[in-house]
Amino acid sequence: MAAPEGKLKAGRRPNRRGEASRKRVLDVALRLLASGGPEAVSVKLIAKEADVTWGTVQYQFGDADGFWAAAILHILDTAGPRVWAHPLAGSVEGRVAEVIDLLWKAFDSPYNAVVTNLRASLAKDRIELERSYPRTAEALDALEDNWLKQFREFFDGVTVDPGTPAKSARCCPQRFGASTPSVVSGRTSISMTPLPAFARRSPFT
Repeated sequence: MAAPEGKLKAGRRPNRRGEASRKRVLDVALRLLASGGPEAVSVKLIAKEADVTWGTVQYQFGDADGFWAAAILHILDTAGPRVWAHPLAGSVEGRVAEVIDLLWKAFDSPYNAVVTNLRASLAKDRIELERSYPRTAEALDALEDNWLKQFREFFDGVTVDPGTPAKSARCCPQRFGASTPSVVSGRTSISMTPLPAFARRSPFT
């Protein structure tokens, strides 16, 4: 996964020392957002934990909206194989089984907790999010687009009915931050019967 270039990149372009500081702040942000509740959605708290000043955060990210957008894009820079992987199976059935397993890992990952926490804490709905945190909303869209793109590409190299990837895509919610992965086990006609062992457990219990 790689963060998109261009207008989504928040704040100033730092030098090498600034890059290290910026990465440290974003790493702390992901750790706190993944492990904490709504109280963790605080730029000042994250800055304090990262041992930087609010002025440093403003210089590097612009404002709170720029900071949350950068934190979300940092997922694209760091998630990698912890959330996704290259397919191994050569059959459609094997790819579907691998996708379901990857979805469970994604839902159970700290990155999903980060997005869930931000979505729940920053705004009550999409309209409010776009109004109050437009760059954050745009970064969430970029994350979703990247997620779905990699999902579709997972079926490259195997001969499938044109509708199969679309049916499989219904296995996953439209974005990170979904409250439950129950769709994995029941919303598509090509899901496995009986369910494999990993799909009979819930990472949220």
